[in-house]
Amino acid sequence: MILITGATSLNGAALVNEFRKHNKRVRILTRHAKNVKMFEDDPNIEIAVGDMLKPETLDDALKGVDKAVLISAADPVAMAETQISFINAAKKAGVRHIIKLSCLNPDKNSPARFLRMHAEIEKHLEDSGLAWTHIRPAQFMQMYLHDASTVIAQDSLFIPMDDALITPVDVHDIVEVFHAVLTTQGHEGKIYELSGPDALTMNDIAAQLSRALGRTIHYVNITPEQARQQLVSLGMSEQLVDSINELYSERRKGSESKVLLETHKLFGIRPTTFAEFVAQNVEVFKGIQTANQ
Repeated sequence: MILITGATSLNGAALVNEFRKHNKRVRILTRHAKNVKMFEDDPNIEIAVGDMLKPETLDDALKGVDKAVLISAADPVAMAETQISFINAAKKAGVRHIIKLSCLNPDKNSPARFLRMHAEIEKHLEDSGLAWTHIRPAQFMQMYLHDASTVIAQDSLFIPMDDALITPVDVHDIVEVFHAVLTTQGHEGKIYELSGPDALTMNDIAAQLSRALGRTIHYVNITPEQARQQLVSLGMSEQLVDSINELYSERRKGSESKVLLETHKLFGIRPTTFAEFVAQNVEVFKGIQTANQ
């Protein structure tokens, strides 16, 4: 049995749908059954309710599981504790192989707390005695759907990126890698890094939006403090906002500027371009449709 944690997250939900596309059976973990009602009528989807931070709630979820996907919310306080707790519970339950959604450049000494936490989790998993695979993607293209409101209302992107290059990757490319790792052999002890096929500045991204929308979209290079104020005004916690700004600080240094397509080539996946992503979501950027990430 394959277990997918974080089944209502951006990547988790996309991975569940990838299994549905292939008509393959999978078990999903959720803290609240009401959050996965969209899957409850699918005979190939088995729903387990449990909390990764509470091992005593995971017995049913982990029973008979051979491989588990490790995804949890981007919690700037509890992400490491949550995932390490799950790794320990999985080992106790006899899970053989954990495939972790990580990130590019995990580093226990990084100024960015998410990069530190991913490094801590990876190390704990590697030391656990379980088989492991780390999937390390660049920034998700789907993150730009959060900017649709200012594209619609102000014809602008407000992002603190200067003129740095970034190589965003489509989540659907990522879940194709996960599906291949989960359904084929020989991936134990491997690290798979992947990005999108193009290194882009924010002006390049604004230009691609302009072409798709038929009007000029501007890139406004805001300061980290302006970004902080903007995100806090949207209701984000200060800790989450600060953790996001830490990632932008690393990206402005070029931490995600290198195109990484070896994983795509290895698994025979055609990398989605940013232009294709925009075309697929053009109605979101026009305000006609709500984002379905």
